[in-house]
Amino acid sequence: MKPLPRVAALVRLATIAGGLALLVTLAIRPTVDPTGVRAMGPLPACRYDDILTTPRGYGDWSTTLVDTILRVPKTYVPPDLVPVSRAGIAGNGQVRALLIDDLRAMGEAAATANAAIGVVSAYRSYATQQAVFDKWVRLYGRSLALRISARPGHSEHQLGLAIDFRSDPGGSTLPKTWGATPAGKWMLAHAWEYGFVLSYPRGRTGVTCYDYEPWHYRYEGRELAARIHASGLTTREYLWGHFTTTVVPPPTARPPVTPRPSHSPTPAQSTSPSFDPAASAAGSTAPSPAAGPTPAGPGASDTPLPTAAGPSPNASPPPLAQPTAAGVEPGVLAGAGLVIGTIVLGGALIALRRGRSHVGL
Repeated sequence: MKPLPRVAALVRLATIAGGLALLVTLAIRPTVDPTGVRAMGPLPACRYDDILTTPRGYGDWSTTLVDTILRVPKTYVPPDLVPVSRAGIAGNGQVRALLIDDLRAMGEAAATANAAIGVVSAYRSYATQQAVFDKWVRLYGRSLALRISARPGHSEHQLGLAIDFRSDPGGSTLPKTWGATPAGKWMLAHAWEYGFVLSYPRGRTGVTCYDYEPWHYRYEGRELAARIHASGLTTREYLWGHFTTTVVPPPTARPPVTPRPSHSPTPAQSTSPSFDPAASAAGSTAPSPAAGPTPAGPGASDTPLPTAAGPSPNASPPPLAQPTAAGVEPGVLAGAGLVIGTIVLGGALIALRRGRSHVGL
């Protein structure tokens, strides 16, 4: 028996209502959670901003992007910092414990290849990075300092994943010519095999936003490092395109930032050779410490400087706030759309049953 016109109409109505609920959810979501420039979107041009990066939990270590735009908060202190000496490698400083095994394996392989490596600088707290950046500003001015040093909160060193390497035996110098040494060449060819990726390669300043640094490597883990290496992209490009979910608005016209006097402790004179700004601008082989060597002095690299409200070493990172508008979460909106569709469909089914009870079989 064919269904009555009324029953068929209810079924069609339920189908249409469910579809409309889904369409409304998808149509309204952009106004609640504006996409802007998101993962897989265009990489922002180099500029200087202070936008909190996402993801940024301690468990998101391999996908957390910091650059000249994105940052982590002052309170970001990795909970598992250990001395680099645990990897049996020369030098001082701390790194996250999760990279120690690969650092040890890489150090042993480099030594076997007669290209032994050591550490110049590793983890830096927000306060330490402030002191480093202020030092380069005093020496060379803000414009050049921005090219050779990360502002506090924007440094990969604060993640506990970045290491400035050197040859071993060797001093703590960071010349651009280090890339041509046996250790520098070996690292460029093999570091990715152990999970370490060169952050600021030669000729890529237009996308990394920092000068070439053959000594600065960031740990990404072996699997992700292999993918970044195979892609031919820089770490910044790859993380932005595949993982970063931060909404970065377009730049707005505003006057240049005038640096305010810093109250950070004055770092002692670095053991690095003198830096020639003119030579760097001309692309010479003068040293260019993009994240600057850690200031000399007791505890400058081994012990992070205290922060005003830093978490305890075992504290969990604060929950990440998701973009909302008018206080409505995107997940809530999607759920509401589903509930509406379910209610309409349920009502239609009830009406259909009632209709059948009057019609019979």
